[in-house]
Amino acid sequence: MNKVVAIHAPAHNAEVPVQTASLDIWDKKYRLKTKDGTVIDRSVDETYQRVARALADAEAPDLREHWHERFLWALRRGAIPAGRITSNAGALEHKPATSTINCTVSGTVEDSMDDILQKVHEAGLTLKAGCGIGYEFSTLRPRGAYVTGAGSYTSGPLSFMDIYDKMCFTVSSAGGRRGAQMATFDVGHPDVVDFIRAKREDGRLRQFNLSLLVTREFIEAVKAGADWQLAFPVARHEAETDGLDVHTADNIIWREWPTHRGYIVDDQGLVACRVYKTIKARRLWDLIMAATYDYAEPGFILIDQYNDLNNNWFCENIRATNPCVTADTWVQTAAGPRQVADLIGTPFLARVNGQDHHTGAEGFFKTADKPVVRLQTTEGYSLNLTTDHRLLRVARFTRYACDTEWCAAGELQPGDRVVLHDHRAAPQWQGEYTHEQGYLLGLLVGDGTLKADAAVLSVWQPAAVANGAPTDLPHGTYALMAEALAAAQTLPHRADFAGWSAVPGRNEYRLSTAAIRNLAHEVGMAPGHKRITPRMERASSAFQRGFLRGLFDADGSVQCTQDKGVSVRLAQSDLPQLEAVQRMLLRLGIVSRLYRNRRAAGSTLLPDGKGGQQQYATQAQHELVISGENLAVFAQLVGFADSDKAARLDQSLARYSRSLNRERFTARVESITDAGVHAVYDVQVPGINAFDANGLYAHNCGEQGLPPYGACLLGSVNLTTFVEAP
Repeated sequence: MNKVVAIHAPAHNAEVPVQTASLDIWDKKYRLKTKDGTVIDRSVDETYQRVARALADAEAPDLREHWHERFLWALRRGAIPAGRITSNAGALEHKPATSTINCTVSGTVEDSMDDILQKVHEAGLTLKAGCGIGYEFSTLRPRGAYVTGAGSYTSGPLSFMDIYDKMCFTVSSAGGRRGAQMATFDVGHPDVVDFIRAKREDGRLRQFNLSLLVTREFIEAVKAGADWQLAFPVARHEAETDGLDVHTADNIIWREWPTHRGYIVDDQGLVACRVYKTIKARRLWDLIMAATYDYAEPGFILIDQYNDLNNNWFCENIRATNPCVTADTWVQTAAGPRQVADLIGTPFLARVNGQDHHTGAEGFFKTADKPVVRLQTTEGYSLNLTTDHRLLRVARFTRYACDTEWCAAGELQPGDRVVLHDHRAAPQWQGEYTHEQGYLLGLLVGDGTLKADAAVLSVWQPAAVANGAPTDLPHGTYALMAEALAAAQTLPHRADFAGWSAVPGRNEYRLSTAAIRNLAHEVGMAPGHKRITPRMERASSAFQRGFLRGLFDADGSVQCTQDKGVSVRLAQSDLPQLEAVQRMLLRLGIVSRLYRNRRAAGSTLLPDGKGGQQQYATQAQHELVISGENLAVFAQLVGFADSDKAARLDQSLARYSRSLNRERFTARVESITDAGVHAVYDVQVPGINAFDANGLYAHNCGEQGLPPYGACLLGSVNLTTFVEAP
């Protein structure tokens, strides 16, 4: 429960006297007075007290004094709320119809007379309450377009902007504030030239600030000296009436559009637009620059860049797609690995480079169904995400330095390096299952058999040489069997459980038990489906370390050659299985490389289960390789129970003539390919603004700007309160 405590502030700096102009602004705009002009706020400090009391009254009754004290402390030390808060908070008795919101954005102005006039009505009430308001008018069809319902031609969006302009001029905003409006307009709209030139007409649109929504596509056209097509969406009923095939017509292009209502939309969310005219992009650029020079308008909003660099993560759609990832993405948290689907609506601690950071209260939340791409790295790491989702890319890479920058996935090129998470500072987390249970399932997946009645672990005795003495089990195999038996004895068994037993005539020892079968079923395995499951990936770090140890004991090898140096390798035909192993290793701070199709499909001489060998058809083999500095981390956190493999690794590292290559935690982009349309999700991670997405260092989804009916409250800080010696 929150507790009210006293604030012990440091000694106050010497005060800078308030300027006469500042007092005049306060008196005319923010000082509370009655309708006959009687002063209620006798000083600036009384304005602070009024605002602090109003803000605190929104809290629970037992916390109001606590927050009143803190709000007042902040106001007196330089915090300046937005103007409508300073003017209207706590003034309900005298200004009951006013708002404490500074600026809002209108709902999307749909291309119909009814909606245009409805939004005028909403805007009038908004302005009356003291708020500024913004609109986008490029949603309205261009001048001269035919209006089927009216049987006539429209006068275009600028004529309707005139209505909004006159309304704003007429409505006196509350609190002594005149109406304030912002109008934005798409640079690809057929009437864009009229919008650019609008303020050249004396007295027109004087209640508006004007800004163009400029896209990367337009900027690239300017740079290339290319043509620029001005287009507007084709209504579905118009295409049907005119017999227009939007997929084959020469005058149709596909673009993002803020509304899809009544339009033709493809599976990527783009809208079919009819080209009205084509001009040179540089000609349009010159018109923009001339108008800006002559009249300081229109403004210039780089809408794509705006969305890329914005840190507002809310579910907003502002002429650009939210950068997001798919529900199957693995995210490292303080509670262990979780998929996005597990974290929807649930706050969590995101683990970023071994440090834990609180997310927003909503956890992950769905934003939309959107086109995604699959980013594949040469090392084997991959991620499905939207093209505008930013990853940390290496800008400069030398022996001693690694400079990074954020880059949208769609802008990455093959060969670019992207950053992986380094969790070596925190390779542990709590969760289900033990190290022993993990070890048993690692052996089972590696070289065991899962049957309906039992799980069988097997080790093999080397084949005897013809007419030679019987061979014995290697010392390493004995050590493996001992660790497996000790792990198995932690499970509940029948009274007749006897541990390992030799299989006559098969050079094989088996440990067969229903207890391991039950454990395998519990984590999601089944006969014929002996692979890593999501529940196993969510398990504790102890379980995952045990699982990796068992798997590498069963199927792993230690290689040491003059050319390639020392490495630990794991070869399998199941590529998704190796990808899961690679994710498990990276969460422990162990980077690996996955070589796909290392060996082609064919036939191989294998034990036949009867003491001999036989040719068997084999699938293509993939190989996971651990090398460099990662070997020391592997030996420390995973290692081998097989003492022969453990000794080989230790001896190889001891004989290594040079220091192990330092791990830089990067991977090279191999390809970016379309991956269809999927539900995608977003999250907030305040401060660090990043999270672990399948091991890649991903920005939390960033988007700014106000969505339809969004609100803005920009505060400021009085820096004079921080001056020590004025």
